[in-house]
Amino acid sequence: MAYVKKSGSAADAEKIVALYTRVSTGYQIDKDSLPFQKKELSAYCKHILHAEKTELFEDAGKSGKNTDRPAFLRMMKKIRAGEISHVVVYKIDRISRNLVDFSVMYDEFKKYRVTFISLNEQFDTSSAIGEAVLKIILVFAELERKLTSERVIGVMIDRAMSGKWNGARMPFGWKWNPETEFPEHDPVELEKARTLYRVYDETHSTAKVRDYCYDNDIQTKRGGKWTTTTILNFLKNPMNKGDYRYNYRGSARGTKKPENEVVYLPGVFPPLVDPDLWDRVNAVIKENGAKSRTPQNAHIKKHVHVFTGGILKCSYCGASFQVSRLDKKRLNGFQPSLYVCTSRRTYRACDASGASDVIIGAFFFNYVRNLVQATKSRAKIGTPADLERILLSGDEFSRIRYIDPSDLDIIYQAIRGTIAPGSGVTYIPAPPDSDKKNAPELSGLRTEAARLSRALDRLKKAYLFDDDAMSEAEYLSTRSELTEQLTRINNKIADALTDESYSAAAELSFVNSASSFLLSYRLQGADHIVYSDFAASVDALVLKNFVNMIVDHITVKDGDPVEIVFKNGLRNRFIYQDESTV
Repeated sequence: MAYVKKSGSAADAEKIVALYTRVSTGYQIDKDSLPFQKKELSAYCKHILHAEKTELFEDAGKSGKNTDRPAFLRMMKKIRAGEISHVVVYKIDRISRNLVDFSVMYDEFKKYRVTFISLNEQFDTSSAIGEAVLKIILVFAELERKLTSERVIGVMIDRAMSGKWNGARMPFGWKWNPETEFPEHDPVELEKARTLYRVYDETHSTAKVRDYCYDNDIQTKRGGKWTTTTILNFLKNPMNKGDYRYNYRGSARGTKKPENEVVYLPGVFPPLVDPDLWDRVNAVIKENGAKSRTPQNAHIKKHVHVFTGGILKCSYCGASFQVSRLDKKRLNGFQPSLYVCTSRRTYRACDASGASDVIIGAFFFNYVRNLVQATKSRAKIGTPADLERILLSGDEFSRIRYIDPSDLDIIYQAIRGTIAPGSGVTYIPAPPDSDKKNAPELSGLRTEAARLSRALDRLKKAYLFDDDAMSEAEYLSTRSELTEQLTRINNKIADALTDESYSAAAELSFVNSASSFLLSYRLQGADHIVYSDFAASVDALVLKNFVNMIVDHITVKDGDPVEIVFKNGLRNRFIYQDESTV
């Protein structure tokens, strides 16, 4: 029997011995497995460990193949809190049958000085040999589980080969008959299911089938809304033409299995739709899929869309915008992305108009440019009205009547160095004298910033005037890396600046990122940014990374930006000529 050293410390005396039991099936629960385990563990703690404090952690009807078990998780929480000195089990596979999970668990045992004891194997983990034997046993425990799993899969495949149902969820148009223990047509959904095939046969478009479902209030099996993906999966299901396909994927949405492992039996079910209609529909689906993978469509997948990733929000429903397609390419090579409200595209639940890089990009980058200009001209800004004139300079803002007064006031105070309480802007200025403490750090940061600026300048000259210096791809990659480094340095400088003359840079720390970015990529001699030329000359991934670095989201209404919220919480709402509120 295992021998365990007992600590004499007062802290260890307060700890408890955890008794862990588990059974995986209802049969074991009904028999004496749990009572037997508890009896053996209690006796061991009483007569061998002489433990005064014990606690039982019991998982009934839980599998040992993973650690997602209520009592086990509760026990681990107490171990991490330092409340447990020992964990005692009847057999190792009661606590885990997965070697990877056990290794992670046992590492935590060692971290928190918990001794692990298994009665059946008669060893503990206080020695190196005990640890080694434990891992060897777990290897065979996991092997046994995998062999059992393979036997179960074999039985299921044999059942499928005989045309017997293996217990999957009923798809749309079908229901389970408990008397025959076999699927049958659902009279409530039958005609709707057939209609989906007919609509696709006429339109050759899953989007139009989705729209038809929305217009006619046809819901999915579980009461949800149809999407192009769920419609496609439904139309491609061979069960609807009466065929049984089993072992097709590793999991519900996993990778497809090799064809020789798939069980496919024709004519097992009464067809939900005419097999000729099913074949015709799936031939079109296959043809459409082949077209989408042609070389002339490949550029769409490789294209980088600057304002994706949840940046654009719909002012009507709050959903994000997603890419709908690419617009035609301009003469300078710029090809704008067109965006659409996800709720409109997926569910037709919103009437919002689309948006384009042409409008969003020109508006955003020129507004950021104007913010940079405002911080540089702070000495000339005496009132919020002065600030607003700078921020709204440019043709992109000609239809804007004004910036929301409360937002404008916060920007004004930031530039003046006095942020209003409760503004929501997360930056908090440091005490006025902290700039002296930061002087050595600032000096080093400024030196590094100057070095990076010189490196960027030399890089550009080398690329422009030395044909053998580097390729365009190498130049763009190196420039992007140096610019990102310079941006980080400038942000650190902004955080260190705290005297009044630089407080705006500290409050609007993202402006330093914008300033570095514009200095590195702005077209020479152009104060105003012509976005189509700007985007054509700068790597789209660089633009996208910059947007994601400083912007939380941009709200869009009828194709126009009506709000920009920056990462630091600064909010800018725009009131257009034809409206009074956003």
